[in-house]
Amino acid sequence: MKSAALFLCLSAALAWAQNITVQVGGRPVGSASVLNFDSADGIIQSCHPEGGRITCAPAYDSNIVAHRDTIHGTQNLCTSNTRSTSYACRIASGTLQAYGAGLTLVLMVDAACDKQCTLNVDGLGPIGIKRSDGVTDPLGTLAAGEPQWVFYDGQVFRLMGGGGGSRGPAQDRDRDVMGRRFIASLEIMAYARTVSLETTAGDVHKTTTSNAVGNATINAATPGLPGQHMWVIVVNDQISPKTVTFGLNFKSAGPLAGSAGKSATLQFISDGSTWYEVARTTNL
Repeated sequence: MKSAALFLCLSAALAWAQNITVQVGGRPVGSASVLNFDSADGIIQSCHPEGGRITCAPAYDSNIVAHRDTIHGTQNLCTSNTRSTSYACRIASGTLQAYGAGLTLVLMVDAACDKQCTLNVDGLGPIGIKRSDGVTDPLGTLAAGEPQWVFYDGQVFRLMGGGGGSRGPAQDRDRDVMGRRFIASLEIMAYARTVSLETTAGDVHKTTTSNAVGNATINAATPGLPGQHMWVIVVNDQISPKTVTFGLNFKSAGPLAGSAGKSATLQFISDGSTWYEVARTTNL
């Protein structure tokens, strides 16, 4: 009986002293009787007994690893003090490794961008700054001392509005252009039996009728934005009069009956759901 008890004690001791094999990512890193968690690079291990087992949970040392909320207030601040339109800045929270599409910054400059300008962040190289359409130069809409959101689309930095609010009444025209910044200039529409008018391609849309096509219907691709204006120019060919009807997303005064060799202009305004005709001039 004493021998059996001694055998059980020895077996338990041997089992207790058995090594544990540890693997990381499926690859063994060693085996030993003790597994030790070492906190490094700001990572902390917290372990405690729980229901016959020991549970460990990782955490972080905020004195080493800064929480995103701690640095969020400055990580997007870009202040240029170059006294020129070749803007340059360092991001307050660190160094940018590369320009990436979607990068968003609050830009503060000390010189107004009256024509063309560039931005160089963390020495990565100058990138052109454009209005929100990605094509038009700022032309005064980026003012000195006034913060403005900009975002990188993969090729250029685009202004997202917010600048030029305190430049005085003499700049009303520039502010009006900024308020309509998602509308481009002129769209030339190919004439067909059904013409698609792309409302985001411009605020003036022009088409010239073709005798081979005959009459046509113009459809607006979208109902537009509330308060958006647009103008449509229809040039009738020299051979015979054509009738142009306004279809999808339009509420017009009726079909436009053209005259050979004459032009007509129509103005529309959107309430966000429909384009309403407000003016029409024919036989120009």
